Amino acid sequence: MSGAGVRTGMANPLHWVATDPDVLWSPGNVSEAIPGVSTALNWSFVDDAVELAARQAFAAMGVLRPDEVRLNDRAEDRFMVAFYGRTVANIEAMRGIGDRTPGTSANAVEAQLFGVVRPDAVNHPTLSRLPTIALRMPRTATRLRRDSLALRAEIVEWWRGAVLAPPTSLPDATALLADARRRYTRAFSLGVLSSMLAQAVYDQVVLLVRNADRHGLQHRLVTGYAGMLETGLVTDLWDLAHDRLDRTTFLLRHGFHGPDEGQLASRVWREDPGPLDALVRRYAGLGPDAHPALAERRQVEVRETAEAELLAALGRMRAPGARLVLRIARTLIPLREIGKANYTQCLDGARLAARAIGRELAAAGRLDDAEDVFGLTYDELTAPRLPDDLRTLAAERAAIRADYLTTDLPDKFTGPPPRIPLAPADDAIGDTPAADAPVDKPITGEGVGGGVDTGRARVVVDPATDDLEPGEILVCRSTDPGWTSLFHLAAGVAVDLGGTMSHAAIVARELGIPCLTCTGDGTRRVRTGDLVRLDGDAGILQVLERDPGRGTG
Repeated sequence: MSGAGVRTGMANPLHWVATDPDVLWSPGNVSEAIPGVSTALNWSFVDDAVELAARQAFAAMGVLRPDEVRLNDRAEDRFMVAFYGRTVANIEAMRGIGDRTPGTSANAVEAQLFGVVRPDAVNHPTLSRLPTIALRMPRTATRLRRDSLALRAEIVEWWRGAVLAPPTSLPDATALLADARRRYTRAFSLGVLSSMLAQAVYDQVVLLVRNADRHGLQHRLVTGYAGMLETGLVTDLWDLAHDRLDRTTFLLRHGFHGPDEGQLASRVWREDPGPLDALVRRYAGLGPDAHPALAERRQVEVRETAEAELLAALGRMRAPGARLVLRIARTLIPLREIGKANYTQCLDGARLAARAIGRELAAAGRLDDAEDVFGLTYDELTAPRLPDDLRTLAAERAAIRADYLTTDLPDKFTGPPPRIPLAPADDAIGDTPAADAPVDKPITGEGVGGGVDTGRARVVVDPATDDLEPGEILVCRSTDPGWTSLFHLAAGVAVDLGGTMSHAAIVARELGIPCLTCTGDGTRRVRTGDLVRLDGDAGILQVLERDPGRGTG
């Protein structure tokens, strides 16, 4: 296909075409789930699955009609598409969901995706779906925790079975790939539900704080959720580094994590333990006072103290309603990270299947290299008959992706997506003219809590290769669950993208470290080695002193 608002031909499954000048797009928080430039297999695996999952979730809430649960051909009629291989959210479509959903708004949804809202953005709430939402939303919300935990147990068992007994034939590997996509769709649907409902309840927490005239207290009210998966990963990593947990057990719990884990072609810890070994060495240098369990208990105390402060400020008449909101928040917000773990683990099942398919096709002489399988599409690999010339297809798409890797997209744009040339690798981040700017101009964004800390900055592009030392301030473009293990080493985190309910914000609050999101260009204005002061409450990152080893700005 070609033309306005549609996906380009089968030779290039990585790019949709959009021309409507009034539709706003952004990579935003979606880069947490699907970072960087996808391969043909990665995007074709997630494309329709993500769209269908999102629509199923919104229909389960009553926000969409049953006839709206469909796959549309126009980019402008989808929630997410790929432009030049990069995953992008349709902000106008997501704002429409916010306008239909009680308890949140179009602006709140935009803030979640962007971290900020355009000054001229206007909510257009509608009550047309209210009767259906009133019927379905409570039931869906009530069942969400049970359904998410049940699916978590199911996916863990399925994934471990596949890892311990991987497919040994092409039909078995193809069947595993199809099974992984079915599970991924279900997991992503529950993940969307968790994300939307968590955002809605967070908005209600903010409203309570505003009514109590306790500005900033919301950051201390949405932390201290003991037993979250992300803090469990950090705790197990600490135990592994201190010989309290064996490697086999660790990998059977967390082996699906690793650098760029949202991309099928990446190699996660179970395949390449090198990045894990580097983390273990750094964690081994942490003393007993740095055990993650201590931070977890501390954050529980922070939340309980904040809750008491809020209830006292609201008074006896408003306290019962506030307690209900806070109890719902304690239930729903942790589910957001469970949802991510579910679909990330399903994706790793697909990764395992894809590599098995690649080995079989290479052994049969259909591909030059097993890794070339990532240049094929999901539909091609699961069709009753494979295309004749797999080599040509894989080579053409590899060339297309190589071209896309030379450019980026703006943080937000309308109409046709503009391509921004990337600087050379050694100049791309933390070493640009902007990083030589005077130190008296602070970097601002969305402060999501954690207080204040001062330390040397570490600008990280790739968590697998960039060495973050304990006590440094982590400065990065965006994060996904594969970055979680770095957070416990950092004294604070500053992220270019994201908002108050992004992955970085949630994990940083659970670990009790300052966090700033939506800096926009923080990675280009800070250099590794700069002395910086991060205020996670005020939302400011200040360069105090340029790295003396690299000159001054």
